Amino acid sequence: MEALEMLWSYMQEDMKADRLNNSIRNSPLRQKAEKARARYGELQKAYRQIEEQTAIYADRRDALQDALSRAQAQLEAVTSRCNENPPADAEQTQAVIAEVEKLVSGLRSYESDLRRIQKESAEFVNRSAEILANAAKTRKEFEDLKEQYAAASDEKKQEYHKLRASADAKAVGIPEELMAVYNTVKKQISPPMARLVNMQCSGCNTSQPSAALRKIDAGTDIVECETCGRILIK
Repeated sequence: MEALEMLWSYMQEDMKADRLNNSIRNSPLRQKAEKARARYGELQKAYRQIEEQTAIYADRRDALQDALSRAQAQLEAVTSRCNENPPADAEQTQAVIAEVEKLVSGLRSYESDLRRIQKESAEFVNRSAEILANAAKTRKEFEDLKEQYAAASDEKKQEYHKLRASADAKAVGIPEELMAVYNTVKKQISPPMARLVNMQCSGCNTSQPSAALRKIDAGTDIVECETCGRILIK
């Protein structure tokens, strides 16, 4: 089948182009650049998280400071009230003492929380500075690797485009339906075609049934290996 021979010839150039493209994509420089870019993205995410947490802490700090001011004002009001109108008896004295103890306890709790938040906020500031420095360093590393990769792969890319153009030229005249089958098979296995050698698929070395052999001999149908799925050509 002439169309299959044309497809076979196309496949030789197609596979060469694919192999070269894969070598470009799998370049150690490219992989290092991709890792650097991923690290940079992770650092950006970490910095955003710290910014969000810092904003939450700032709101919490403001709320604690407001609560602390209110508690201090309430304590001053109790003190002023007692100075102006001292408790008349033991019961009133106990009530005032209980009120003051509650306010003082609240003040201590607010002050403790405020100190903790201020400490953690300072740690966030230091951490964000560290992340920014690492992000700047990682971004430069990525840009340098990207530039090195581009320079190293430029010649290979030119060769790839030549191979791809050669493959496209060999595709001219191949029936669209045959090319469609080729591309479908190629998504599953590569190379997508195999020669029939001693009644076996040369791709997976599996013997083919007599019905498939007759179709291949007739040259009227597209025959795929029942085991690996490759298009068979005699």
